[in-house]
Amino acid sequence: MDNLEEKIRKILEEELSSSLSDSTSKPSTVGSKGHNGIFSNVDDAIAAAKAAWEDYVDQPIEMRNKVIEAIKEGFRPHIEWMAKQIKEETGMGTVDAKIAKLNNALYNTPGTEILQPDAETGDGGLIMYEYAPYGVIGAVGPSTNPAETVIANGIMMLAAGNTVFFGAHPGAKNITRWTIEKLNEFVYEATGLQNLMVSLDQPSIESVQQMMSHPDIALLAVTGGPAVVHQAMTSGKKAIGAGAGNPPAMVDATADISLAAHNIVDSASFDNDILCTAEKEVIAEQSIKDELITKMQQEGAFLLKNKQDIDRLVKMTIKDNGDPDRKFVGKDATFILDQANIAYTGHPSVIILEASVDHPFTMTEMLMPIVPVVSCPDFDSVLKAALIAEQGYHHTASIHSRDLVQINRAAHKMNTSIFVVNGPTYSGTGVGFTGASALTIATPTGEGTTTAKSFTRRRRLNSPQGFSLR
Repeated sequence: MDNLEEKIRKILEEELSSSLSDSTSKPSTVGSKGHNGIFSNVDDAIAAAKAAWEDYVDQPIEMRNKVIEAIKEGFRPHIEWMAKQIKEETGMGTVDAKIAKLNNALYNTPGTEILQPDAETGDGGLIMYEYAPYGVIGAVGPSTNPAETVIANGIMMLAAGNTVFFGAHPGAKNITRWTIEKLNEFVYEATGLQNLMVSLDQPSIESVQQMMSHPDIALLAVTGGPAVVHQAMTSGKKAIGAGAGNPPAMVDATADISLAAHNIVDSASFDNDILCTAEKEVIAEQSIKDELITKMQQEGAFLLKNKQDIDRLVKMTIKDNGDPDRKFVGKDATFILDQANIAYTGHPSVIILEASVDHPFTMTEMLMPIVPVVSCPDFDSVLKAALIAEQGYHHTASIHSRDLVQINRAAHKMNTSIFVVNGPTYSGTGVGFTGASALTIATPTGEGTTTAKSFTRRRRLNSPQGFSLR
């Protein structure tokens, strides 16, 4: 048991260490009864969520709809302020992108309407399948999409009839706490229900460890790095895990090069490339590579040519252990160039460079606007290189092509949770109202882009004696 606890601690320290020192140094100001869903310890928080669920599960579906509507209407006037607070606290991304992501989470996340039952009838009577809640869900959120994940997960999980303990990332603890408090405030004012989502006043490694092993947590939903997702998957509980990705953008010789360049630069610069779905490398056919790079420059990309500059950038942004340096994660391209003492003109939004498929920038999920361009002699080698770069995460990939056969081959071979054709990969998250919002993309555990249905148990009812009217 001591070895297991030490292993858990080591893994969670890696995922949650940033900003931890100041998040645990202040004394708790929240009592055991909590305030707007915020508690001082895990046991009290989960007990409150369990008590809330025992009432909530017996409420009519219309009550769930009122809860969701209260969340949507309550946050509506706060979106711009929240975007600015996320940017200020985390230091990552851009305000405009966060406004888009918050709108996506609030108004593009399906609720109870996605939980319609399935029914079969015949000589054997009625067979009906319904989607029932688990109970109290233990959720862990990232610093890259803190309030957005609270909102999207909240709508999905509450629509499914669950209540939620939300483990905040210490690097975004203030905006996460505020979002949870306001969610509870909006819901209480509209329905009188309390503690449908709970959290702690001071997040810590120990609290996440305790939550994962708590007997009243029925399901784990973890959005974060591979280590903490792995820990959830090996916890002994049902787990929905959103893990790492390294999405390649393939461009073949038939593509609309101007459109491809626009989509790639637009998407890779969106929130400074911190989305796990965002294009992390471009794999292009040799015959159109130069034109693509030129068009990308016209779209605002800065082409880095000098090998010494490239080597310096690698050394500066990738740590000795191979991880991207958090100092540069989600930062503007101009900030990164300034820190590397690399001269540039204008205001570039993305840094691009030619690289091999095994280059550190190609094989690392940088989470910053540095995008290598790998060239290959033909489409077969483009697809092969994309598979190498994606590394079997099965997360996200995209292709820019007019050849339907090659598009189909790529979609089949990549086998990713999200596959985008001739568009920006942020469309795979629902931004721009391109399908349901996708803030928790559960690739390791197989659910893909999650909805309320992902957080339910599928139950079957048989009535052999009746209800076949044919």
